[in-house]
Amino acid sequence: MIREVNIEDALHMKDLIFIDVRSESEYEQDTIPGAINMPVLNNSEREHVGYVYTQVDRDKAKTLGLKYASTKLVEFYEKAKSIEKNKKNIALFCYRGGMRSNSVANVLSTMGINLYLIKGGYKSYRKYVLEELVKHEGKYNYIVLHGYTGTGKTKILKMLESHGKSILDLESLAKNAGSVFGNIAFEGESNSQKKFESLLLDKFENIDDSFIFTESESKRVGKAVLPEFLFNDMEKGYHVLIETTLEKRVENLVDDYISNAPCTIDEEIEKAIKKLRKKIGGDKVDILIEELGKKNYSIIARELMINYYDPLYKYSIEKQSKYHKIIRYTDIEYAVMELIKFVDTLY
Repeated sequence: MIREVNIEDALHMKDLIFIDVRSESEYEQDTIPGAINMPVLNNSEREHVGYVYTQVDRDKAKTLGLKYASTKLVEFYEKAKSIEKNKKNIALFCYRGGMRSNSVANVLSTMGINLYLIKGGYKSYRKYVLEELVKHEGKYNYIVLHGYTGTGKTKILKMLESHGKSILDLESLAKNAGSVFGNIAFEGESNSQKKFESLLLDKFENIDDSFIFTESESKRVGKAVLPEFLFNDMEKGYHVLIETTLEKRVENLVDDYISNAPCTIDEEIEKAIKKLRKKIGGDKVDILIEELGKKNYSIIARELMINYYDPLYKYSIEKQSKYHKIIRYTDIEYAVMELIKFVDTLY
């Protein structure tokens, strides 16, 4: 049996598994958080069908699409049965809730699978995101962490979360840590604006606290631009400056970028360093690449902070007119506990 459901209702249903039947590239651009991608037409097939549809003959395109889709029906059925065995429900969607999702739904229904179809498909979800995001304006009090690169702000956020505090890790949502080295800390491409906004809304909808810890950011993080209301709400928040020694900052930076890094990390670092020739000079770049060959990551981190990161972020740190608290630490756990004490005084 096939039942249509609005996206608002579907997102609040328990035990519902979303299956996105759009192509891989559409899925990567954005999807409902947690959705499984099972393309009716993969990237190359979708491109082929599209070409035939616009340049050759519409009926031939439909026949071609059916041919491609038919090879995947067994996989869809087996996946649907597996989900049913786990006592969960299925919700299918494509871009507009049209031919792709309907064709799969009809076949699965014929095979005895009960499922939902999202009315309006992904397009209705995107509309929902834009409408719901702005409802979070002025809803939270932000505690914004400032500090030079390597002061462990992201690490502090994760530790605060482990203590049960609400955080908003904007760099993780954007999959970019800022600066020329911004995407090295994350696998794959930085998230699109649409995906960033989807993940941001999902995060908001799972926060039940009035205070949120976050890191100071410019309006742009990687490919994503912060919603105007979020940027303004952060500006109005409580601002905390985090400080530590240069040695600790070097240790944090190496840990952030090198620990659990893929085997290609040196290639990515070298590419990033080479982009700095105009910023720090060709001689320094050559020296850093030489140190990279020796895997002297601490030397590289120290030099980059002194000659690149600190001058880059000095203005943004000094332009903040007032810090509600300054925390200097040698043990990062101390900084975390001081932040917890600080927020407790605000309730």
